[in-house]
Amino acid sequence: MKKHFFFLLFLIFLGLFAMKTLKGPNFFDGHDSQAHIVRLYQYNLALKDGQFPPRWAGGLLAGRGYPVFTFAYQLPYAIAESFYQLGLNLAQSLKLTFVLSYLFSSIFMYFFASKYWKSRWAGFLSAILWSWAPPIFEKIFIAGALGAVTSFTFIPLTFLCLYNLIQKPNFKNSLFLSFSTAFWCLSHLLTPIIFSPVLIIFLILQLKQAKNPKKAFKFLIISGLLAFGLVSWFIIPIIFEMKFTHFKNFVQHAYQNDFVSLKRLLYSKWGTHPPGFGDNSVSQQVGAAQWLTIGLTGLFWLKSKKNILKNKLTPFLITFPLSIFLMLKISIFIWDLLIPLQNIGTPWRFLSLAVFTAAVSAGYLIKKIKNKYLLITVYLLLLGLTFYGNRNHLRINEVRIYDQKFFDNYKGVATGWNEHLPIWIKKMPKDFPKEKVEVIDENCHINNLINKSNLQSFTADCDKSSIIQINTAYYPGWKIVVNNKNITSQAKQNLSQSNGMIQFSLNPGQHQVIAQFQDTSLRQISKFVSFFTLSLILFLCFKSYL
Repeated sequence: MKKHFFFLLFLIFLGLFAMKTLKGPNFFDGHDSQAHIVRLYQYNLALKDGQFPPRWAGGLLAGRGYPVFTFAYQLPYAIAESFYQLGLNLAQSLKLTFVLSYLFSSIFMYFFASKYWKSRWAGFLSAILWSWAPPIFEKIFIAGALGAVTSFTFIPLTFLCLYNLIQKPNFKNSLFLSFSTAFWCLSHLLTPIIFSPVLIIFLILQLKQAKNPKKAFKFLIISGLLAFGLVSWFIIPIIFEMKFTHFKNFVQHAYQNDFVSLKRLLYSKWGTHPPGFGDNSVSQQVGAAQWLTIGLTGLFWLKSKKNILKNKLTPFLITFPLSIFLMLKISIFIWDLLIPLQNIGTPWRFLSLAVFTAAVSAGYLIKKIKNKYLLITVYLLLLGLTFYGNRNHLRINEVRIYDQKFFDNYKGVATGWNEHLPIWIKKMPKDFPKEKVEVIDENCHINNLINKSNLQSFTADCDKSSIIQINTAYYPGWKIVVNNKNITSQAKQNLSQSNGMIQFSLNPGQHQVIAQFQDTSLRQISKFVSFFTLSLILFLCFKSYL
């Protein structure tokens, strides 16, 4: 580790310098910033109410609830929640998550590229080109994209673990890869889809060059199964419950209007507005140093004879133009065919793939250029262009203060397109309901109301047959019990007339009503799979230790 000390020290220093604008107790203005601080607030409330893991945010949709944590990545909020429990405020907890994700992303890229190219100088250059890129700073300071930034930590780590496993296939390396992949998926499920082209090509070429490809492939399968088992509690409900939301209608066609011109990928002015909104649109440039890196490596690659070094560069050099192509309008026919692509939403999310492949490719130059003076010139040129090109990108737009009054009066759903709105809601509520529990015909008196994110309990004293509406959006998992009798099926029959709210009838008399959000059978099975997988891993580790 001593041989890496000064490189790591310099990376951390540069990283902290880049993140200096995040200091202070308050949050910042960004496309997703408000949504993330609201989600963390709701995440904390859900945990306090006994949800583990949280799936239902009871305070969203103007107090009616929203299944945001059933679908949204949870690892970033779990990390931020730990800082919150240690005494930081919500804004500080989120900002520390941003900073640590950024720093570890740079560090893991250094270790991956250093080992891959067998050069610490190559690793340092790749780490700088990865962490000091316009799309990376845009994700942090302009978009405030917590999930994407957290996932940047696990992208180079996963490549490092994958490379280690193929070079030395054993259970230990397989385990590291499974955890890294699992954490990547729990950080931002879309980025593994975005990075799948380079992962597939990288994997195929590495297996072809492996000393023992059959053994490596066997441990890859084991790693994949373990990773899936670890994230089953999260992924399985997403797969089977997406049909209960408006996701398909709200997101799967968004890509059609979000392609980028090649001119803007080459250079676009630093702005703050989302693309298509306002006259100060966010920059969508890859980065001048990253473009130059690809140009130089491409020239050397074309002139080189086939060898191991050239094969190492191939997956990254091939994937870079593919990532550019998928952001251009001419690729729309591919987007029209592939549903997984449509789920990504915006084509310019492939910017992170372009930056990553360019950054890794830089290591090839360090190994290929034999002339010392030319190597120093290229090295300093790329570093200088990187730092100069990002000199105006190291800042937030504005400071934002979110107090308790803001959280108490928040009426939104903390997602960009309302994509997880339950399908039974046809009209978006615009304001808080007058009462959490409404008596439609005013023939009942409601008492002893307990209102939590996952529980509404009360007594109803009815003079006549009455219709009761709990102003909570129905979603699978809600169970309604009246006097120890399950009437959930009755409530589901009324969803069309109640705009998706929980509504049912009561006979004259006194009633004890409990509406509780629970795990469905599917969620219970998925949690069991993850628990079993983790238990199996711990058992095998303990057995090998003994």
